[in-house]
Amino acid sequence: MKPSTDDDLLAIFARLRRSDREDAPAWCPELLDAPRQRPEPSRRWMPAVLAASSVVVLSLFLGRMPQHGPSLSEALPPLFDVPSGELFASIEPSLMALEAPSDFLLPEHLNLIHP
Repeated sequence: MKPSTDDDLLAIFARLRRSDREDAPAWCPELLDAPRQRPEPSRRWMPAVLAASSVVVLSLFLGRMPQHGPSLSEALPPLFDVPSGELFASIEPSLMALEAPSDFLLPEHLNLIHP
């Protein structure tokens, strides 16, 4: 058996190396020292974005404004319309003044409230 030669592969790779050398850009060492140029962002959309965001903010602000309700004098209860009386007359008596339903069963000397 005759060993296969790779002469055809060598020719193909040599042709590819030649085409790579021809298509490769020229070496320019000055480009390495130059500052990198950053692409400028497109400012063409900036006015449209600002207008849209301002419309959204205005609609949120105006949508949450409180509705005109009654004036403060109408909303507050009248303070001086009731007749004057005892200061704490509307407060119910405390629990100490409460008479338990079984107080009548106690002897008279233990009753705090005498009839």
